[in-house]
Amino acid sequence: MTKPRLDTPSMAALAALRESLIFMRLPQPCWVYDLQSRSFLEVNPEAERVYGYTRQEFLTMTLADIRRPAEALRLGRWLDARARGEPVSDTRNWMHRTRDGQELAVTVQGVDFPCGERSARMVFVTDITLQHATTIENKLLYECLETAGDLIVVTAADSDAAGNHPILFVNRAFEQRTGFTKAEVLGRDPRLLQGPGTDRAQVARISRAMAAWQSVTVELLNYTRSGTPFWVEMTVTPVADEGGWFHYWFSVERDITERKASEQRLSDSNAELERRVDERTRELQDTVHELEAFSRTVSHDLQNPLNGVRGFAEMLLLKHASVLPADASRMLGLIQRSADQMHIIIEHLLALSRINSMQARPVPIELGTLCSGMLSDMHRQQPEREVEWTISPCGLFNADLQLLSIVLHNLLANAWKFTGKQARAAEIQVDLRASRGGVVLSVSDNGIGFDAGRAQTLFRPFQRLVGARDFDGLGIGLVQAARAAERLGGWLWTDSSPDQGARFHLFVPTPLGLTTAVQTSPPALRDEH
Repeated sequence: MTKPRLDTPSMAALAALRESLIFMRLPQPCWVYDLQSRSFLEVNPEAERVYGYTRQEFLTMTLADIRRPAEALRLGRWLDARARGEPVSDTRNWMHRTRDGQELAVTVQGVDFPCGERSARMVFVTDITLQHATTIENKLLYECLETAGDLIVVTAADSDAAGNHPILFVNRAFEQRTGFTKAEVLGRDPRLLQGPGTDRAQVARISRAMAAWQSVTVELLNYTRSGTPFWVEMTVTPVADEGGWFHYWFSVERDITERKASEQRLSDSNAELERRVDERTRELQDTVHELEAFSRTVSHDLQNPLNGVRGFAEMLLLKHASVLPADASRMLGLIQRSADQMHIIIEHLLALSRINSMQARPVPIELGTLCSGMLSDMHRQQPEREVEWTISPCGLFNADLQLLSIVLHNLLANAWKFTGKQARAAEIQVDLRASRGGVVLSVSDNGIGFDAGRAQTLFRPFQRLVGARDFDGLGIGLVQAARAAERLGGWLWTDSSPDQGARFHLFVPTPLGLTTAVQTSPPALRDEH
């Protein structure tokens, strides 16, 4: 834009202005511009410093050159309306731009300035960039608080004469959730939300924290304006100024009503489950006691007539053997053997019943001595057998002696029995190794073995594998061993192959472990069969 040619009186006025100490020393930017062309006619040193242009550069510029295009358009419309004498708003806030592109929020005050035949205006600029930024930031923070999903409550830090902390601010979420409007709660204490179900202990926690000017988080039951209860997770924090003086309490309250309802439903379900488990446990205990009593009664009632049958058969053979036919004597012998077998079955069933009521009482056990004694007793009963047994060196471990003896005796007896018809020499080996949380005891033999796929049959009463039917037995010894293992808190499993021997493994939990170093293995796993 071409600058207007100024007449001599105008030049004289500007020269006088430059020589004015007030204009030159103003602590704020100041300039004079031509109202028609809107070009700068004079600027003071502070304008040069703030905007970064030299005086010579300013004098070649217009007001639009220190503004963004949109802001320049806004100024042009305002000045045009003012020049036409139209009513305009007293707009003082503008955005200017410095030479390096920095934007300044400013307020301007102007006064008309005569320059000969032309009209000019002197403008005084006040930089409010910091205040403007603060205003924007405060507005942003306010909008964040106002639109937050959580309930926001701000109260005064100090309590009034009644001990209340007056509410200074609540957001829209507070109004929507509680049913109270801002107008209804401002100046009142937040305790207006509390009711009969509010935990007084949690309220006391808040009071103690506030007395010590400390943050606190609690879960609290509040009530809406209509009396509907709702749960919040509330964090109350004191807010201090730069000098450390507290002015406000800032409370963020998250609605956890649905979560508490879910927790309550889960708690009710657990309580109902525990009640059913307790009820079922009592029923099972009653059933077990009844079965034990039944077993004792049945065994007693069976033993007496069984003894009578066996006794009468024996009397007939002793007193009348000479006159009895051979077939009659043979049948009486069969009656005696059947009675003896029935007596053994009853004893085994009673033993199995007793195992169910045994309580484990751990004591230190040395496996080698225990197993050697059992195998020596078996050898004394069958001295003609040639059996080589090996017991790996091992330390002491803790277990119930009676229950462990039942397991070991049945495993060793099983190995002794099923190596009895082998062409090769019988071998029995006992090993013990440490495992996480306990020990694993293994009994191996080189007997007939069995199909591991049918191993589950071994632990069912009176169930025997095909090859085992060639050996004496009732099929209940391993059942007793498995039951005793469970009473020990452990479990029994096996692996084998036909004609490759059998291997039985027992895991016994023992927190104290072994007293001497032995081979360590991974945790024992239950057999899936």
